[in-house]
Order: sequence, then C-alpha cells, then structure tokens
Amino acid sequence: MNQFFIGIIIVLSLGGYYLYQQNEVLVKNNAALEVAVKEQQDAIASIKENFERQSQALSNLTRQNAQIEADKAQYLSILSKHNFEKLSVAKPGLMELRFNKGTEEVIRGIEDDSKAISNLESTSSND
Repeated sequence: MNQFFIGIIIVLSLGGYYLYQQNEVLVKNNAALEVAVKEQQDAIASIKENFERQSQALSNLTRQNAQIEADKAQYLSILSKHNFEKLSVAKPGLMELRFNKGTEEVIRGIEDDSKAISNLESTSSND
C-alpha cells in the first residue's frame, strides 16, 4: 500500500513538474507576444500619424490648386480682354515694364513653389 502511495506521489510530482515547465514556456511566450503587440500598436500609431499629415498636405494642395485655378481664370480673362500687340506698338515702354514685372512675379512664384516642394521632399525623406 505504501508503494502505491509512493507511486501516486511520484506520478503527481512528475505531472506537477511538467505543468510547471509548460507554464514557464507560456509565460515567456506571453511576454514575447506582448512586446510584439506593443510594437504593432506603435507602428499603427505611426502610420495613422503619417496618414493624417498626408491628408492635411493633400487638403492644403487642393486648396492651393483651387486658388491657382482661380488666378489662372482671372489672368486668362484679362488676356482675352486686351489686344497686347496693339498696346505694345502704341506704348512699348509701358508694356515692357508691365511684362517684366509680371515675368518676375511668375518666376518668383515658381521658385517659391520649388522650395516648398523641396522642403516637403526633404521632410518626408527624414521620416
């Protein structure tokens, strides 16, 4: 009878040890999974932040595009109302000054837009 109880104690001890080892493995796996979940949550947060920035930039570009289209329509309206060839023959000095001033504004606008695009590209490549 004592041998029977000793056998049961040995079997229960081995079973308890096996379950303890399995529990240790599960605790390690759980810790690794928690780290992976945290990393994924950080990645998702970063992706959401980038998406918000891109959405804002797209919204700004859309507004700028609408303004540019309005300016273009205004300039085309002005151009269609005047005969610049006739005016330039009649008043060459006046027309030259106006054309030069307009050209400077256009070039300055192109330079500003180029700088803005360059800044956007350098900002996005740093991320």
